[in-house]
Amino acid sequence: MIINIDCIGDPCPIPLIKAEKKLLKLGVSDQICLETDHNCALNIVPEWARNKGFKVEIEETPYLEWKIYIKREQKKEVNEEVVLK
Repeated sequence: MIINIDCIGDPCPIPLIKAEKKLLKLGVSDQICLETDHNCALNIVPEWARNKGFKVEIEETPYLEWKIYIKREQKKEVNEEVVLK
């Protein structure tokens, strides 16, 4: 199942906060599609997700927006310690 997160118009760190809430509850066969128009999220969200053991793919749309696909790696254990200040 794909869980869509609309972050169009949301500045950082809001996309990361929205993604984090969903990612830590993500099932093995589920993935998140985070839609953003804020290029800062292209660095922050994928880096955070990869550091937590998720697989990340980024797709650019024709409207200067991006879709960040995040799914749980099946072979790795995900570090679910939450650290947000």
